[in-house]
Amino acid sequence: MPALVPELVNMASDPSVSTADLLRRALVVARRLAVPELVEWITFELEGYRGHPVPHYREIDGRPQVFNPYRGYQPLILPDGKWATLFSKASIKESVPELEQLAQSETGVRVTYSAEVEHMLRKSIDIPLTPSIGISTVQIYGIVERVRSQILKWALDLEGRGIIGEGMSFTLQEKQAVQEQHYHFGDVSGSQIQISSNGSTQTQANTTGIDIDGLKGLIDALSVALERVQGDAADELRAELATLKAQADSPKPKWEIIRATARSIKTVAEGAAGGLIAGLAQSHITTLLALAAA
Repeated sequence: MPALVPELVNMASDPSVSTADLLRRALVVARRLAVPELVEWITFELEGYRGHPVPHYREIDGRPQVFNPYRGYQPLILPDGKWATLFSKASIKESVPELEQLAQSETGVRVTYSAEVEHMLRKSIDIPLTPSIGISTVQIYGIVERVRSQILKWALDLEGRGIIGEGMSFTLQEKQAVQEQHYHFGDVSGSQIQISSNGSTQTQANTTGIDIDGLKGLIDALSVALERVQGDAADELRAELATLKAQADSPKPKWEIIRATARSIKTVAEGAAGGLIAGLAQSHITTLLALAAA
């Protein structure tokens, strides 16, 4: 009987094995090693992220478009270039089994907007056509492959440290060795598997252009939403946004201030602004949650 981890490495390296089947085997390994954060990530990938923020690699840029019953799908021309960038963001929440099927589509995939965003976009064009975001099958395939690579890296890390799982089970020593590691597969602010040992310090750089661009996109989204909101909560959000914008524009942003401000915005938006802000800023909620993480 093959050992669990070498079998997982072989499956991840075999293109004939579906990523869904690979995830199911990885779930067995994660459960038997008692690694709850990996069990959670694998479960999300198998069942989908509906109602939950998605990891960084599931945030992609698509093509805003409208469906014309006479001409089919056509580009959605927005009056402001900033809006075009904002409304091209899509969070892919479908499960890996669903994505594997979607990746085989010959016509691409379309992601719908929330009801509030769709209503606003319909009002911005002369003819009331249904808007959506067009996603290529190559982008969908890329998400599936990213998940597969994450599993392979994790299995190779286990194998390299002698954690094998002979006889379809793990020894107490192997389990203890894994407990000394911290894995963050689904970290919404990260782009790779992060592995660190107990007692060590691991700092993730937040000074890349991607992170700053995501922060600025969030600020733009919330600013657009606040144009239609009045009251004390809206005024409080505008003040917090001003602080956030100052940090985003700074050549040396102070991330402790950004995190504290993001937590405050998240709390106020969820508690007072209702679904309006959440709907218009949906594509950037992942960034906000990452910044607000303790």
